[in-house]
Amino acid sequence: METLYTMMVVLTTVVSAVMIPRIMLDWLRYQEFLRDRNDEELKTLIAGHKGWIIRHGLCALGAVALVTCIKCLPELARYDELAGVTAAYGMMTLAFAFVESLLAQRIESSLQSGLVPVSTDSQFEQ
Repeated sequence: METLYTMMVVLTTVVSAVMIPRIMLDWLRYQEFLRDRNDEELKTLIAGHKGWIIRHGLCALGAVALVTCIKCLPELARYDELAGVTAAYGMMTLAFAFVESLLAQRIESSLQSGLVPVSTDSQFEQ
């Protein structure tokens, strides 16, 4: 029982240690692609974020299902500590899905607005 608890704590820590820098790097890539007005890379970045949103949602759904099983089935009552850390993992993955969706929405709105830097617009060059 303690082994499962420890493994879940480690998994929660590792996921957060990997996802936070990845999201920050994607934000920097978004700013670079927007500055260079690289629409194809922005579209690829949106597709990647949509995939991550689905992954985070599925992980959160799995965490909720596990916690529900632990809380509702009497034979799993001894795994109460595991339910707590799994609930924390589920909330964390939902937070990551929310952040990913905000970033994807920001990228999408930047693509749809069609903002082009004045220095690269050919109608102003004469």
